[in-house]
Amino acid sequence: MSVIRRIAALGAGLALLASPVAVAVTVAAEAPAGQRTEVSSVTDGSPGPDGPSGASVSSVPSPAERRAAADATARRLAAADIVDVPVTFTVRNVNRSRTGCRPAGGTHRIRGHLTAPRAVLAGGKPAVTLYQHGIAAGEWYWRLDVPGYHYAEELARRGHASVTVDRLGYGSSDRPDGFGTCIGAEADIAHQIVRQLRAGTYDLGARPAGGPAKPPAFARVALAGQSNGGQVVQIAAYSFGGIDALMIMDWTDRGLTPEANTRFFAALQSCMAGGQPSRRPGDPGGYVYYDLGPDQFRRGNFHDTERRVVDAATPHQNRHPCGDMTSQLESVFTDLKHLSTITVPVLFVYGDEDARVTGGAAHRRLFTGARTELIDIPGAGHYATMARSAPRTFDRVDAWLDARGL
Repeated sequence: MSVIRRIAALGAGLALLASPVAVAVTVAAEAPAGQRTEVSSVTDGSPGPDGPSGASVSSVPSPAERRAAADATARRLAAADIVDVPVTFTVRNVNRSRTGCRPAGGTHRIRGHLTAPRAVLAGGKPAVTLYQHGIAAGEWYWRLDVPGYHYAEELARRGHASVTVDRLGYGSSDRPDGFGTCIGAEADIAHQIVRQLRAGTYDLGARPAGGPAKPPAFARVALAGQSNGGQVVQIAAYSFGGIDALMIMDWTDRGLTPEANTRFFAALQSCMAGGQPSRRPGDPGGYVYYDLGPDQFRRGNFHDTERRVVDAATPHQNRHPCGDMTSQLESVFTDLKHLSTITVPVLFVYGDEDARVTGGAAHRRLFTGARTELIDIPGAGHYATMARSAPRTFDRVDAWLDARGL
């Protein structure tokens, strides 16, 4: 690992110690892949996936079962007259945002899906929301193949178009060296995608029966982000504008918990050692797990969640690019300077049992230039829209989007 990368990683750690969210944490090294163990129950006494104790046996779906679940999702969408088509955006890995970090440059492909009622896409001036996932997730967060919990499907059933993507360095999108991107570049890329959605200058995958013949151009675009995807979208909003509304889910600049900071330092230690390949041996390096194994993944993200949802999500646990993490804390200071300049309507969504983020109301108060609304989800964890209360949350997001013509 180069000296420059070591300094960048160390600087992120020092920034955290000096930041408004500083707390005492314990550093733990990332467990090698061969030593990551599956733990089948929640034992902290909090309401778990299957009741107050959470002590039920895990049954993670096999690859064949996951394919069957995806096929079932496709059939549900078709039966509901919902278009679900792959999309690709060609973007530059640059940072022109107000937060200072230096990506490696280059042209890359960002891949995802457009999910919308066929009637919406057939309309004259459709609207769409672009969703950005968090640091420990991917596009899968919005497309979990469990009936009632597939976010894009549920919003389409309520009349809304969604574009969900894997950010640069994640999932099906290009995965360059993990130190070659940063949080400001992710915000710039989100802005580039917004512009392409407005102009219809992106690529559609295989056209579904009766689907659009060319990429739809959208008259109105909202930007939404979950976890540090919330930081990505707020940076894009105050740096570039060009959106009609903003949704921030499970993110606050000054409310990261000791649990979150412990995970941060554990991942930072791995980054300082050079990180790991993005997915398989021989892949680009500079990637780490945020959670040390499936049990930490479950404990940190879920609360009052059905076991089938937790089990469906667990196989998706993925490494993230070190550059995203090492630039995140410095960007907090930039956020605090500029959040007041955002003027579009803002919706905040938080689970009140989030193990990683607190202080949603305090974060909302930083947006002094915008009309804001906050949804507090009782009993929900960090993956708030995967809690048992998800249908009510979808209804409230639906109402907010409807009120703003989105």
